[in-house]
Amino acid sequence: MNSPQPVSRYRAALSALDPRISLAAQLRALFPMIEAELAAGVPHAAVLDDLAAAGLTVQRSTYAITLYRWRKAQRTAARPSTSTVKPSPPPPALDAIQGRPRNIQTPGDLRKIRDMQIDLEALRREGLASRTQSTNNPTKRNEP
Repeated sequence: MNSPQPVSRYRAALSALDPRISLAAQLRALFPMIEAELAAGVPHAAVLDDLAAAGLTVQRSTYAITLYRWRKAQRTAARPSTSTVKPSPPPPALDAIQGRPRNIQTPGDLRKIRDMQIDLEALRREGLASRTQSTNNPTKRNEP
């Protein structure tokens, strides 16, 4: 088993860090190496032993919480939000439906829904316009 090799890598990475930073920050700097070890099948207990041998004594709970938070940050960084990729166009003004309440909070709002006037031809035109707009702006699923 090559346990000295990860310990020496951890020591080298820790020596490059400022010793005044927090324990969690030191762990975050080591997590790319730790993830590689975990992917290779090394158990968490062995990683904690290697960290202790490298001079970084970490409680299991601190390790687990920091690892969880780091992985969560990696997932959100890897998955860009839809608002930054492509801003959604504002919905077209619905002239096809007259008298729609904004929020349904009272029985009167329900009566407004019942008494709404719907122009089916205008609704069809809005649907065609939104479909042609979506074909002009293909999503990632439709790109080759």
